[in-house]
Amino acid sequence: MIRIVLERVALFVLPFALFAFYVWVLRRRIQAPRPDTPWFWLTAAGLVLVILSFFYAGLTEGESTKGFYVAPQYVNGKIVPGHVDQGKKGAPQ
Repeated sequence: MIRIVLERVALFVLPFALFAFYVWVLRRRIQAPRPDTPWFWLTAAGLVLVILSFFYAGLTEGESTKGFYVAPQYVNGKIVPGHVDQGKKGAPQ
């Protein structure tokens, strides 16, 4: 779970980091005055990246929905988590 949160935070911070790198390179080359920071656009770009990552995760991760759902069970002293079974529908477990 922490990995997922850190990935989203990193995607949100990415536009700010790229802008900071751009300003750093610009100031090293020509000693230009620091440009105004476009906070709105950096925040909007970060939010767009996070939203796109949610869409990507929703489309590519998770189990298949083909088959039927088997609820969690207590078998031989162990809990078997719920899962999607690809076998015949309604087959006994």
